[in-house]
This record gives sequence, C-alpha cells and structure tokens, in this order.
Amino acid sequence: MKSQFEVYLRLKPSNKSQSQNAMQYQIYQNKKLQVLLPKHVKFGLINNSRDNLDFNFTHVFDQKSSQEHVFTNVTTPVINSFLDGYNATIFAYGQTGSGKTYTMSGAETWQLRGIIPRTLSYIFDEIDKRNKFEYKIYISFMEIYNENAYDLLEKKHLETPLEQWNKIALYEDDQNNIHLKNLSIHQCNNEQEGIDLLMMGNFIRQVSSTPMNQSSSRSHCIFTVTLEGYDTTSETCFVSKLHLVDLAGSERISKSQVEGNLLNEAKYINLSLTYLEQVIIALNERMKGANRQHIPYRNSLMTTLLKDSLGGNCKTVMIATISSENDNIEESLSTLRFSQRVGQLENEIRRNEKVDLEAVVKRLEQEKLVLIRELEQYQRGGASTSSNKKIQSQQQNLLPQSNGTPISQKDIQEKVELYLNERIPMLDVKSIEETQKCFEAMKDLYNTRMKEYVTELTFISEKLQKYDEILTRKKEQSSFLEQKENSSPEAEIYRRNESPQITFKKRANQ
Repeated sequence: MKSQFEVYLRLKPSNKSQSQNAMQYQIYQNKKLQVLLPKHVKFGLINNSRDNLDFNFTHVFDQKSSQEHVFTNVTTPVINSFLDGYNATIFAYGQTGSGKTYTMSGAETWQLRGIIPRTLSYIFDEIDKRNKFEYKIYISFMEIYNENAYDLLEKKHLETPLEQWNKIALYEDDQNNIHLKNLSIHQCNNEQEGIDLLMMGNFIRQVSSTPMNQSSSRSHCIFTVTLEGYDTTSETCFVSKLHLVDLAGSERISKSQVEGNLLNEAKYINLSLTYLEQVIIALNERMKGANRQHIPYRNSLMTTLLKDSLGGNCKTVMIATISSENDNIEESLSTLRFSQRVGQLENEIRRNEKVDLEAVVKRLEQEKLVLIRELEQYQRGGASTSSNKKIQSQQQNLLPQSNGTPISQKDIQEKVELYLNERIPMLDVKSIEETQKCFEAMKDLYNTRMKEYVTELTFISEKLQKYDEILTRKKEQSSFLEQKENSSPEAEIYRRNESPQITFKKRANQ
C-alpha cells in the first residue's frame, strides 16, 4: 500500500522583542504558510523578485503550539501504525537553533518533554490495552558524529573519551539488508527503563556551544524502538521498527564564524545534509518518471542508515523547524523548499507479518491426535452420536411407563434408545403391538446411526488427510527457515553477518 510522506512545520518563537526583526508570514487553515519577503534585504536572498512565497504542509504549528499538541497531531497515528506491524520514521530537519532537539527530546521539565519520551509513554500505555497481543520492546540509540557512528547506550562510553569508543560498523547481506555491529540492543519492560536509556544517551551525545546556538547538537541521533508482537488469536507474529531521528542543524559558516573543531563538525554536518538532499532529489526524479535507477544512499552514513525510511518499506514523517526571526530568513526558506520536495515522496509499505510455524505445527499435531482417538472409537463401535449424548444426560426416572395405557411411538423410541445405551437392563413390553413398535424403532435407530457413522468417518478421514499435507508443508517451511536465520528473537532482528564492510564514497576535497 502507498504511504505519502507527511511533512509538518513548526515555527520557533522569536527570542527578540523587536517586532521589526520578526519574519512576516501568514498561516491559512493550519496547512499553508505564506512568507512575506522584506523589500530591503541583504544581497543573496533567493527569489527576491517575488513579494511572497507559499508552502503547503500536512499541518503548520505556530509559535504558541505546545509539546503535547505537536505530539498528538504528528506522532499518535504513526505509533498506532507501528504497533500494528508497520515500520515508521519521524525525523526533524532544520537549521541549527531552530528547535529540532527541543521538539524531539524536549527541555528539562517533564511538562516540556518532547516526542521521544512521550512516544515511550504512549507505547507502553497502548500495549497494556491490547490484550490479544504479546509484545517485546527493544531499544537502541546511536549518533553519527563526523561521519562515524557510535553507540550512545554503551556504559563504557560514560568513562572513556570519544577517541576510545568503538565505532559502529555496517554490513550488508545477500538481500542488500543493512546490519550493524557494535550497536547494543536493550530489552525494555516499562516506560521508566526507556526514559533512563534516553537520558543516558542524551547525556553523552556530542553537544557544543556555538554563536548560533548555545547548546548545539553536533551529531545526528537515531533513537530506535523495535517491537516484536505476537497475535495469540491467529498465531502470527511481526517485527516493526520506529526510528526517531534528530538531525544536526545546518549552519552557514560565514554567519556562525566557527573555528577549529566546531568548523570541522559543521563541515561534516552540512555535507551529510547535502547528501540527504541529493537522495530526496533523486527519489523525486524517479517518481516523476525520469530514468533514474541509482539513488545515492551510500554517499553518507546517515542516508545509508535511513535507506528504508526514505525509499523503502516505511511510513515516514518529517517535522521541519524554522526560526521566526528575519535574520534567518535565508536558512528558513531553504528548509521550506526542502520540505516541499520531501512532501512529494511516497513509500510502498507492508505489514511485517509472518506465521509462527512452530505454534501452528504444534496445534495441528494436537488436533490430529484428537481426531485419531475419535476415529478409533468409531471403529470399535463405541462412539456416541449427538443424539446419544442427549439421551445419556436424561435421568432414568424419565423413562415412560404404560400403566395399562397405549405408549406413543416417540415414547417407545426413547425407551429403545435407553435400552441400547445400557441405561435400562431390559425392555418392558405389554403387547405384541408394542413389541413390533420396539423392533421398528430399533431398525430406524440403526439406520440413522449408520448414516451418521459413515458421514463422521468420512469427515475425519478427509480432515486427517488434509492435516497430513499441512503438517508436511509446514515442517518443510520451518526446516527451510531454520537454515536461513537464527531462531533467537534478538538475533532475528539484529543479525550480525560476516559480509564485506560497506565503504562510502568521499569527495576528493574532503
């Protein structure tokens, strides 16, 4: 099924009180943003020949929108899809200091928490309501810093400098699936455990103070929740992933005036975001019918990791954040134009479902044993039909008595059935006519039982034959899958293959 990319816009409140420095804009029906371009701007503003520019979104959040309002509108439908077995990604994009990390992680207080902690709360609340499902939750947290990936949940990293951290290595299997080495996976049993993992990762994430942002994220971060679900009613299971991505913000070095290590970080950030834009442009060209077979995912580590999110089996949502100050209008327009290209994309999504072959085979074998026992009972002549069971439940004091008066045919049939079922020791007949009626009742009952016996025997034989075919097929499938994958749930989700390591192309001037 097709899934159109959803793109939301969030405007960061202005830090300055001067109204003349605020960006002029209008919001229409919470879906359209019209930016009113100032008439006197410094040289270099793109498309300054126009008085205003229009941009369309799934929803526009103005400066007064709360964290809860953003979460409810953006994230809730995505998480419900994730809980149903579909992969999903939510990522924030924008210039440095525009509010991406605030939107994704939040601020210091619980009331101002962002999308990621609210997502953890919502997931555990929902799985408690879904009684027919059994769930297991796994969490990983990684950052991409200067084009190297690191595990943010490795406890050793709390005490060692970045230079001594183990880098995450990427491997590709025969089906072109990406696997990660040196990335720890943590099973999470409740909301608090998930929040603790998030806080630990945010604590060691690379953050620096720059002229553009006092607390600037210097790395791209990917917080991944993996769900293993089991439907107890249909014996099917699924594995789905939810990526919550906080991208580092782009910045114009000529404006930020950063130097040294900050300058090197900015170059890597801008380069990776450029490669992200190239992937989006290539996907747009292919959607419009251009003969574009190659999509440059491998140009950067980030686009490689987000390959499924940007062009695969994934429901993807983007939150574009922009500054509401006039000084940043060029960066804001760049973000707005990028978001319009993203909004044109769509993915083909499907539920990651498979049948639990082991459970199905076990159930079929049990049903087969029950049928075999029933068949043996019929063959010994000891099986009782539904009518026999009804008669057996009656008490002997319900036996009809003649008391010198003629007995009806129905009463005689009941008396004969009780006799044949050994509920009474003998047939008490008062006349030749009554004896004849008893023999007729025996004949009718015999014919009825034989028909039921043949019908039931045929049904059981056919069902046993079908079960033999199903069991054989299921065992063959199970044997085949055991050769292809590890039976452990964690290993099935995060297999480590010994395939050649991926190498990434780098420009000559890098």
